[in-house]
Amino acid sequence: MKHNSLWRLNVGLLVLLICLAVVSTAAGVKWYSPLTWVSADHLTQQILLTIRLPRTIAAIFVGAMLALSGQLMQNLSHNPIADPSILGVNAGAMLALMIGGLVGLNLNIVNSLWLSLLGAGVAFVIVLGLAMRRRGLDVLRFILGGTVVSSLITCIAYAVGILTNQTAQYRNLLVGGFANVTMGQVHALFVVLMILLITVACFHNELSLLILDDSTARGLGVRPARTRLIASGLVVLAASMAVAVGGNIGFVGLGVPQIINYWHPDRFDRNVAPTMLLGASFMLGVDLLAKTLDHPNELPLSALSAICGGIFLMMMLNRKHEVVA
Repeated sequence: MKHNSLWRLNVGLLVLLICLAVVSTAAGVKWYSPLTWVSADHLTQQILLTIRLPRTIAAIFVGAMLALSGQLMQNLSHNPIADPSILGVNAGAMLALMIGGLVGLNLNIVNSLWLSLLGAGVAFVIVLGLAMRRRGLDVLRFILGGTVVSSLITCIAYAVGILTNQTAQYRNLLVGGFANVTMGQVHALFVVLMILLITVACFHNELSLLILDDSTARGLGVRPARTRLIASGLVVLAASMAVAVGGNIGFVGLGVPQIINYWHPDRFDRNVAPTMLLGASFMLGVDLLAKTLDHPNELPLSALSAICGGIFLMMMLNRKHEVVA
């Protein structure tokens, strides 16, 4: 029965994702019919292929990565509210990219990736250092320390942008967005996504057992320290690449895994696919709102993500409370 419900959930989310992808590609300052792909003139085809399609694919990949990173973080920390955006990882990647641009580095795909990896990694190590105790990871200090570090780094990033009069230049980094995504960035996202999926597939049992205490995990043949290192590396890689392309976008890693866990409570490895599918669909839907609600202007993607996701998550939690009552 559980297998059938998971199959139905995955199929439903895949259909939703395909529908949103078609609408997202058609939406913008000018709407194009799906039939335009067949009968469009050369200029329209160029717009669809070089602007609309890369943006749609990038939103799918970034949403899937952020959702996966949140799921990994929650499993790693044994805390359902853990998320790269509130633990300083996203903010660290964002600040590193801003500093790299200000010192004159060309923010091409390669430089953006290593800079965001460096910033996210440093921020994560700082938060982890604040939370580690002799008995292991202190979950409360992990969340509180991450929130403080994230807020501090974000304030520094905004201050750097204001003091250097470069806030407009780094708008996408600060508030999130896919307006200037290129096909080269999409290719880089695809490569990183494949690395994440292959690694998760190879270590799915170990990653699923991270939710257990260390002694129980060792009894089942898992090396907790090595598995935590792998999970941490995946979180940093996923979040940093997502920030390098889509900017500092929150909520996805926090809310999407919780929604999937509410719909289908199960092991980590069995919920990876629906979590990534819902993350991709959610990001597409929010990006669709960002570029159409106030066109030709674009609304801040991070703010819309927090508003839409927060409302939906509160509705889910309220419904869960009513059922329990």
